[in-house]
Amino acid sequence: MNRIYLAKINIALSQKNLNTLLQLISEENQDKCSRFKFKEDVLRTLYGELTVRHVLCKQFRFKNEDIKILKSNEGKPYIEDNSIYFNITHAGDFVVCVFSDQEVGIDLEQINEIDLKIAQRFFCQSEYEDLLAQKVENHLDYFYSLWTLKESYVKWLGTGISIPLDSFCFKISNDEITFVDYEREITPFFKQYFVAGYKLAVCSINPEFPDQIEKIDPLQDLDALKRLNFEIET
Repeated sequence: MNRIYLAKINIALSQKNLNTLLQLISEENQDKCSRFKFKEDVLRTLYGELTVRHVLCKQFRFKNEDIKILKSNEGKPYIEDNSIYFNITHAGDFVVCVFSDQEVGIDLEQINEIDLKIAQRFFCQSEYEDLLAQKVENHLDYFYSLWTLKESYVKWLGTGISIPLDSFCFKISNDEITFVDYEREITPFFKQYFVAGYKLAVCSINPEFPDQIEKIDPLQDLDALKRLNFEIET
């Protein structure tokens, strides 16, 4: 079964605690965080990996020091020498992770005003027509529904951004999702969730999705924090 976990980022985390927590993540992400200009970007990367480590330690009984998170040539993360699959997404104040026994993809987007010409440029013609057919007040909601579905599929494939977004199409009707890929013979399953102010979509070859997302705090009960005796001020 696919499992989905949501963590809310503590924007007010002190610099002292931030520096302490950065010691818990991979050297690659530490280096990545050192190049970010804004604290918000550091926090999203930090919370993304800490959420993965929290779930692996608490739900899958890993030892934090044994977790080696690597990336494919296309940038998709995976766990070395293990058949647990996961994918991460973040937007605004949230990080969301999905775990599965099969390849999986997930995308979260904050609903903001956007130029719908983006849909005309990148989406299938049928998707753009379906979008315009919605009531004006529903345009943004439908746009982000399509966008997150498309991103979750691309992330599930794990091939990066090399796939044209108009090479596969979605149709959403009465909460039913119809999917067609014109270039690849493949039939994954999709499910969408609503987080206030956000749209979330998950793609998996496993059709079993949870009814609800589990909310967690990766800074609490993380085995690594206990073993390393890090004191995190809350």
